[in-house]
Amino acid sequence: MSRYNPNHPLAAQIFEAADRFKQRCLLDQESLFLDSLPLWTNGHFQALIDNYVKQPDVGDGRFYEKLASQLSTCQALDVALMTEVFWIVQLGPTNLRAPTKVRTLERIWNMNPAAPFPSMSAFLTMPVLSGLGSAGPGYNNYLWMEIAFAVEAFSAFINKPRSDREALLKDAHGFAQWLDGIPSGKGRQLYHTLCHVLFPDTFERIFSQGNKFQVARAHKIWTRALGESRPAMDAALEDLRRRLEVQHPGAVDYYVLPVGTLIKKPVAPAGKVSAVTGSGYGPVANLVPLSAHEPDPEYDVEAATNAKPTLRLADNLILYGPPGTGKTHDMQARMKAAFDEGEDFAFVAFHPSYSYEDFIGGLRPVPSENGSGIGVAFHKGPFLMLCEKAHANPTQQFTLFIDEINRANVAKVFGELITLIEPSKRVIAGSTPNDAGTWVTLPGLSAPFGVPDNLNLVATMNTADRSIAMMDIALRRRFRFQECPPEPDLIEPAMVGAVDLRALLQRLNDRLEYLLDRDHAIGHAVFMGITSLAELQQVLAQRVIPLLQEYFFEDMEKVRLVLTGNSKESVFFRSRSLSPSELFPGAKQDVGTEARPTFSVGDPGTWSEAQVMSLYGGKYIHEAPTVEAVIQPEEGPGPAQNGG
Repeated sequence: MSRYNPNHPLAAQIFEAADRFKQRCLLDQESLFLDSLPLWTNGHFQALIDNYVKQPDVGDGRFYEKLASQLSTCQALDVALMTEVFWIVQLGPTNLRAPTKVRTLERIWNMNPAAPFPSMSAFLTMPVLSGLGSAGPGYNNYLWMEIAFAVEAFSAFINKPRSDREALLKDAHGFAQWLDGIPSGKGRQLYHTLCHVLFPDTFERIFSQGNKFQVARAHKIWTRALGESRPAMDAALEDLRRRLEVQHPGAVDYYVLPVGTLIKKPVAPAGKVSAVTGSGYGPVANLVPLSAHEPDPEYDVEAATNAKPTLRLADNLILYGPPGTGKTHDMQARMKAAFDEGEDFAFVAFHPSYSYEDFIGGLRPVPSENGSGIGVAFHKGPFLMLCEKAHANPTQQFTLFIDEINRANVAKVFGELITLIEPSKRVIAGSTPNDAGTWVTLPGLSAPFGVPDNLNLVATMNTADRSIAMMDIALRRRFRFQECPPEPDLIEPAMVGAVDLRALLQRLNDRLEYLLDRDHAIGHAVFMGITSLAELQQVLAQRVIPLLQEYFFEDMEKVRLVLTGNSKESVFFRSRSLSPSELFPGAKQDVGTEARPTFSVGDPGTWSEAQVMSLYGGKYIHEAPTVEAVIQPEEGPGPAQNGG
């Protein structure tokens, strides 16, 4: 069962306190700290909604100072209710140590005390407030939003008839479905902490959506539908736990072995990102048993709830280089790493007809309601939809992957957002237009829009199609560029017989750079995995030569020059002369008298190792047959021999 918690041995006392909270506050509507006092009632919640939820203070200042100002017109019992709401919001997370929680609760209580602070309450003991696991730093950075969600959710809950409340508290998944439907709860971590605290046998001790994504993907149960529904994800994780309990009875926890899915993995070195390997079922014995999601129990964040979210430096990256240099492979590795880490991302491919309406959003024809005609409706594009997800989940990381970014008119596709994607112009995810950052009003949207700081952009760019120097200068300065040049040393196998593929690629690219530039080159991927001369012949004929023809606009003399290094006749090209006197007899004045050469690719099957080696100046060494080969008899029956 998911209440198993190897890192927090006092978890049972926390769950017992949560059960008493359900009975005392959610059913009897009495105070948690003051015995037999009606407190969790509609009137007190309405005061918190009017003074806190509907009047958010997102300006500068410390959290508790702003909270005291918001609650200044509230009655003492209203403040007592806010204190108890803060208690349940912070019951599960370990981000605040128990002594810090007590001091914080006392501070809120004393903003307008209804009675002396009940420091001796059974709900304020160190074991009860010790916590169950980390919710990450974002939980306290966005604490004001978590509390607003809690106030609205509990207000809606206590307004239900007692019979309905009793039914929901007996139905864990029904409660989760109801809680997920509270509008202010979209993207809030309290959904995860509250579900586990109140129903520890049903919901996992995982306090972020991204970590749940990571577990689902590692254990191969991920579907897109799970990513769209938190209750569906929780139901899938409950089913996964049942299966894991068969393998590891009573020892299933995602932060420790033997399961250990959320144990911190080794960090890939800077530069190119390699694919992350391993999964929840894979071996993790060599990994250090520390997790970014399970900090040291002595971790203290005394001032964490006073922290205000700061602008994160988003990353806009373009991987550029000639075709076949691993740009797409690099991006796919980044996509896999994001997938394995539980991040949310989207992928788009630009093309010449791709537009602003496709990428951001625009009007699209839709059937009319009565089915008798056609209307138009605003349709959101992938960029806008991912931005909205990022705003709703400010503690998660999002990435938009764009393939072949320079194949479209980038300035037209991004439109006014070309300014907003700049890291310094981003807005803090989850913030409002009153906050810092650049906001604009987009066509089709009534509210101002800003690009959140938890959204990264990663794109690829083929320099053979369009050089960086030709890109819009406004776009160039909003991205950082990572070159993906040809790397002959990566070619494996490096030798095909006596042919050195690495030397061949280097020589061809040197000739291309001399005649054109370094943007027009041949990538090392073209020569990867070649194991025979026949395969090499096909690669040269079907991939290398056509690419050279494209680079030189069908100027076959230049193609021959790059491939062979000279203008002489060779087996790689057949040439013949086109004589106008033969082709157009009697039309000398119309076509002239100058003959023109025409070229065609030679028969690849006739290209020998020695001839291929000559392309890069290699010398073919003919090996003499060994003695064994000389004296080896031919196959088949030999001549009859006399017996005896």
